[in-house]
Amino acid sequence: MRAVVCSLLVIGAINLAGCAATPNTFATKIKAQGEQHLDLSQQWEQGLKDVNNAKALLTSGQKLISEGKTEIFEGEKLITEARAEAQRQRNVFIAKAGSLSGAQSGIHATKLTEILEDIADLWEDADEKFVDGKELIEEGNTKVAEGESALQQGQTMLGNGRSRMQQAETKYQERTGQGLVEQMHIEEQSRNF
Repeated sequence: MRAVVCSLLVIGAINLAGCAATPNTFATKIKAQGEQHLDLSQQWEQGLKDVNNAKALLTSGQKLISEGKTEIFEGEKLITEARAEAQRQRNVFIAKAGSLSGAQSGIHATKLTEILEDIADLWEDADEKFVDGKELIEEGNTKVAEGESALQQGQTMLGNGRSRMQQAETKYQERTGQGLVEQMHIEEQSRNF
């Protein structure tokens, strides 16, 4: 039983060490060959960093666009509700205001006036809800614009990073007369047999 547990611990440690090992990339292969191609290794690694940053920027841009569209939808919904509520309160106000002329006493007129003030407050709340909806739409449009800008920057950065990586690989082929990518593939094939 101890032997099995020890074996599992050793295998787990080896797996963890393998996960922490440097990935077998174009840049690591060039570095292993010496300093004569260090500039290409650095260029390729910078291209990889650009690609990774671009992917993060693209994800962020998509998230902003999604959030912005949600805010626009919510803002439009608020505006629709506000318009309906404002119209309803306006109609109620007009109907109650017409009954004010039929008031028989000051007390009755005061009560009607208080009711009209309450209706006016509700009407004003609907107007504020309308303004809130417009602000939400503006915020949503801003997020959509920021997201689209991030997508555009991310696409440009992604293209530049990939280009930088490809240029490093091409320069390496020109310098050495061989393609490291093909060499890596051949080495991988020979290890599998």
